[in-house]
Amino acid sequence: MTMDWIIPLSFYLSVPQGALAFNIDPAAWKYVSEPAAGFGYKVVQNNPSSLLISAPLDQYKQNRRGQVYRCLVRDSSCIPLSIQEPSHGINMSLGLSMTKDPESLNTMVCGPTIPRECKSITTYNGMCFEIDQSLHVKQPVPSSLEECPGQTDIAFLLDGSGSVNKFDFEKMKDFVKDLIREFLERDTKFAVAQYSGYCTIHFDLNTFNVMNRDYQVNSITQQGGGTYTAASMRKVVQEVFSTSRGSRPKAKRIMIVITDGQSNDSGMLKNAASEAEAKNIIRFAIGVGRAFSSSSAMKELETIASSPPSNHVFQVGSFQALDQIKDTLQNSIFPIEGSQTTGESIKMEMAQEGFSAAYIPRRGFQMGAVGAFQWKGAYQEYKGSTLDPTPQQSQNMEPDSYMGYSMAVATTHTRQFTILGAPRFKHTGRVVVLPSRDTDKPIEYSGQIGAYFGAEVCAMDVNKDSYSDLVLISAPMFTDRDREGRVYVCTINDRSGVACQLNAEMTLVGDAGQMGRFGTSLAPLPDLNMDGFNDLAVGAPLENDGQGSVYIFHGTSSGISKIKSQKISASDVQSGLKYFGLSISQTSLDMSLDSLPDLAVGSKGAVLLLRSRPIVTLMARVSFNPPKIPTNQVDCSTPLRNIAKVCFTMTRQTTDTKDLQAKINYTLTLDVTRQAPNYRAYISPKIREETNTITLRLQEQCFSHNFFIEACPEDSLNELSNELDFTFEGLPTTSPGGLSSSLSPRSPTSTYHPLGFEINCGADNNCIDNLKVDFNFTRSSEVRVGIDEVINVTVSVESREENSYNSHVILKYPAGLSFRKFTILQGRVECNSSDSVGNVMWGLSDCTIDKPIFKSDSKALLVISYGIDRNTQFGQMMTFIANASSGNTHSPKSELSKVKEIGVKYSIFVVIKRNEDSTSYVNFTAGKNDLQKHVKQSFEVENYERGFNLTVIIKVPMKLGDKDIWADPNGIQIQGCQRHKNEEPTATEFVDQLQKNHAVDCSVANCGVFMCKSFIRNLDRNSYNITGNLSSQWIEQIGLESAQFNLVSSATVDYDRNQYIYYSSDSKNNPPIQKIETQVEVYPEVNFTKGVIGGVVGGLLLLALITAGLYKAGFFKSQLKQMMQNTSEDGPGGDGEAASPE
Repeated sequence: MTMDWIIPLSFYLSVPQGALAFNIDPAAWKYVSEPAAGFGYKVVQNNPSSLLISAPLDQYKQNRRGQVYRCLVRDSSCIPLSIQEPSHGINMSLGLSMTKDPESLNTMVCGPTIPRECKSITTYNGMCFEIDQSLHVKQPVPSSLEECPGQTDIAFLLDGSGSVNKFDFEKMKDFVKDLIREFLERDTKFAVAQYSGYCTIHFDLNTFNVMNRDYQVNSITQQGGGTYTAASMRKVVQEVFSTSRGSRPKAKRIMIVITDGQSNDSGMLKNAASEAEAKNIIRFAIGVGRAFSSSSAMKELETIASSPPSNHVFQVGSFQALDQIKDTLQNSIFPIEGSQTTGESIKMEMAQEGFSAAYIPRRGFQMGAVGAFQWKGAYQEYKGSTLDPTPQQSQNMEPDSYMGYSMAVATTHTRQFTILGAPRFKHTGRVVVLPSRDTDKPIEYSGQIGAYFGAEVCAMDVNKDSYSDLVLISAPMFTDRDREGRVYVCTINDRSGVACQLNAEMTLVGDAGQMGRFGTSLAPLPDLNMDGFNDLAVGAPLENDGQGSVYIFHGTSSGISKIKSQKISASDVQSGLKYFGLSISQTSLDMSLDSLPDLAVGSKGAVLLLRSRPIVTLMARVSFNPPKIPTNQVDCSTPLRNIAKVCFTMTRQTTDTKDLQAKINYTLTLDVTRQAPNYRAYISPKIREETNTITLRLQEQCFSHNFFIEACPEDSLNELSNELDFTFEGLPTTSPGGLSSSLSPRSPTSTYHPLGFEINCGADNNCIDNLKVDFNFTRSSEVRVGIDEVINVTVSVESREENSYNSHVILKYPAGLSFRKFTILQGRVECNSSDSVGNVMWGLSDCTIDKPIFKSDSKALLVISYGIDRNTQFGQMMTFIANASSGNTHSPKSELSKVKEIGVKYSIFVVIKRNEDSTSYVNFTAGKNDLQKHVKQSFEVENYERGFNLTVIIKVPMKLGDKDIWADPNGIQIQGCQRHKNEEPTATEFVDQLQKNHAVDCSVANCGVFMCKSFIRNLDRNSYNITGNLSSQWIEQIGLESAQFNLVSSATVDYDRNQYIYYSSDSKNNPPIQKIETQVEVYPEVNFTKGVIGGVVGGLLLLALITAGLYKAGFFKSQLKQMMQNTSEDGPGGDGEAASPE
């Protein structure tokens, strides 16, 4: 990996576009800059008064690159932190990654580019420093670098016994010197020992000097005596390969034993070799001379050497021939040491630990290592006292994938996930979620090559419950026709882990016409707009020809809004900025001390602090005088006068600022639903709109507008719908640097205010109606929570006497249901619903019926649909209440209220599986009734839904006819289960049935019944094992000497069916029945004697038949005749001529 990844932004291009605005003030409140190279690459809001800003490219000293600055907010001054880097921490690019722990408030800063020059390669590692709130810097992690790859420690053990003459001993030393010379270019240390009747370590790994190798080896003199190979090997293992004698912990350890004869302690060789194997010492045995021509001698060499012997044992005829195996031995050692051409040894040597980092809640932190294992990538988890954690890899990751390029930790109620980006996997990218379950799969991306999918990952708590709801994944180099970069929104939960649709509905994009690397940075934000959901910032640092932008997206109840709430362009923040949005602080603190969060955004050479504006809500109210339109006028030529009173109330939502004010421009439009010239109200002839501009403060302010209404309009039933529209412009407060306020999105800028007609009730002016309300549950006899998505309630309302005015029906429904829709079957109906809040109140559906007049003898019919929350406990019954009301007096005969209940059952879903260790096959010889075979049948039950009391019912065939199937039927027990009364078979003639279907199950066999009761929680797994010895005594009664049977045990579940219902794909909702089959084969005993005798007799009979057939055909006669003719030709005829016939 080269250094061009450090700031991969210097060559991007983009197209300019203007900015939008909501409640982040785009003007820079603070501008912090330093000339250090890379300043602003990462930024962390350390506390309300200071920032930590990295400059990872700052070469501030020789061999020292990267600094972290502490910058004070009050005066924008910066000083570099004093971080005591260890001597080996050279050019680490400190600050290339930074992250903050939201719990301890400590900051982790990492430098992942520490080079180390090894003999054959330059490695790159990294380290991280933790900085607490008082700026105390802890010790680096890891504390030391990886050892150089290819380190090798080699010990030579030379045979100096009396059987080796002096000339051959010198040849042995020459071989050692030549072999050492071949390793000089590698990171190798040597030791030389000699053995005979005793062992002498001439030079250990500390004292052998390769620069003086020839002198040291030449100084060794031959000892003479016996050949005690085993004892000498043990001494080298114990004394040479130890840290005190120079052995390196991560080096490959090799022992080369050269001998010319069998050892005097051969009985101890196996133990000596095992001791060397325990210390991972690879052993080569070189046998010299004819002494090893015997098989026992060769066996001794194989005992000394590592496996396989074909790679570790060498034989030469004489010491003179040692040179012949030098190259072969060298080539055998090199692959062990690690070939730099194949990359076999590249594990953590190029890891670049700390390329990314993330804190684990209450446990520690993790470091991404992009270069580990040939740049497949990995991560390391430091928690508690762990100093050297095992690198965690992902299965099926390919080289050069860069897993760990980005990292985030997500937590749900019961699980924790490490999310790792691998943006170069197959040149498109992949995101891996670890640790995984069987159901958790990598997030594959089969899209555009070069998209860098996974360059940034971010876990986000949207609903403020401290648990992760979303995982955001960026692909900043994804290119559309008119824009660059995408952010994919994925969901996360306990059951299914991280789930990504990777479709347009779950994708955030920047503005069209911008090639700005949208998604280069991601940062969760607090609830900026005070709607109860946290928000998101996305950086696009190359927009507008490299000036950069930051996009704000609001959180919602369903995730993240696809529509940006604001785009902050660098040109609006401050002129001259480059790469604005390169980094965004992962926390947003109140640094301006106005009780509002502030946003810290990094750019090239500078960090900008942006303030969020105070948010206000604005309630608009319109009242009328008179409040109703009279309908009993006699004179229809004179229009009616009315006064509309428009009132605004502005309320602050975010701060205690008292001098907030805003400019409001509003327009009142009368009878807005009517097209001109058919409107019934007007300000002046042909004009029904009036506009006004006001300055509003934190108090109610009202304004009056006179207007006219037609005296006798044709439509006096439908009310006048009057619209009030306004625009909002926050004005700066009077305090220094005062911000202007923003209007909350929850405040509608268009409202409708009805003005209805008077109700006429005859001469007595007393309206008496007779309403009847009723409802039923459409096509439902019970609610199945977790199966049914909705419950439909059919509501009917009847008007049975006088006209009813402003009639309503209100349906109360339980907490846990959510309004989906209403469908009108009869009448004119409009409904509004409000679900329960906090699951402690009723939900209400309020429906107006034939407004304004529900005429006599009329009926309204509608269906209201409610979504069912699968996680709510409703009890055993769900209650609904319907109430009818109107503006009338009600007749005593009215039926204004109805209460009904419907039963509730809760879905459960368990899976019964056959465990892989169950016995699948046994066999018996026919006719032998005293045989036994061990059989195991194992079930696993896993719960995928809510916890409940479960009974697992297991049935095991115990007796066929009057014969026991198991050798010890009373010994068949299942842990956690109670044995109940055996179940009799349903078939009376089991022999015929078995000869047909070959299944030994509870239809033909007497079965033991086991009841296993337990409370099983969500995602729990319970195992049940049936073990015992299967007997052969029951087989003979079937009457078959050769057959195959299946011994079938079964398991199913039972539960309280009044409370629960099993979730299945069919309509029966029956729990599963899982069977385990063990194949039992019976075969006859083979009688070889009968076979041989039968074969001989059959052969003789066949030969006799063939002979008789040939005789009858005249075969033998024709042959005799021919022989006689041949004889006569040799007789009287003479000279070969034929005799004359007589």
